Amino acid sequence: MSSDLKYIGQKIIHVVALMVLISLPIWVIRYDVLVLKNNIPEQSATEYMEQCLLFATMLCYGYIGYQSKQYRKTFYLISAFFTCMLIRELDSFFDQMVHHGFWVIPALVAFSAISYALSDRKNTVINLKQFMENKHFPVLVLGLAILFVFSRLLGMGSFWHQIMGDAFIRVVKNIAEESTELLGYTIIFYASVNYLFFYLNTLNNKKSCHRNNTIIKS
Repeated sequence: MSSDLKYIGQKIIHVVALMVLISLPIWVIRYDVLVLKNNIPEQSATEYMEQCLLFATMLCYGYIGYQSKQYRKTFYLISAFFTCMLIRELDSFFDQMVHHGFWVIPALVAFSAISYALSDRKNTVINLKQFMENKHFPVLVLGLAILFVFSRLLGMGSFWHQIMGDAFIRVVKNIAEESTELLGYTIIFYASVNYLFFYLNTLNNKKSCHRNNTIIKS
């Protein structure tokens, strides 16, 4: 009975935490529009939050690869994918601070990661399959779908011009587009953190089993 109540309590805490996390895009958007009085430009709290979530996502998969030789090539490849996304998000910054056309760097990162992963193709394919079979994969795909499809379709200028006509207000369009985009990044981050805990628990369990077997044999 006590174990059941403990499990239910943990799930309730998890649900509340998820609700708080999902509310993040709204509060950041409100801060930009109502406090900073901007229309969510490239340099805004919303954009910075997206970049932070993307950076944290990249670190999650990179850390799994760092901790595990078995999963290293696969998760460095996944981390490189999100690294390319981050560099793309920082495109305007690099254009101003470095030089225009800095976008070629993501291509080099992707090429290096793919080459590294293909150096052990069999193991990479097996690990990718396990990655996609994980219960957190659909959540990750949902976040990517919201980011790459839903937010782009919702943010089409022609759509909002048809709705509002002569009363078109750009900040309304930006709020709709950027809030769903930030929601996508939030869900991706949520799935990635769960992946991190899952794989770290898996690695810890393997280490514990190895230690126990060593003790028994000795």
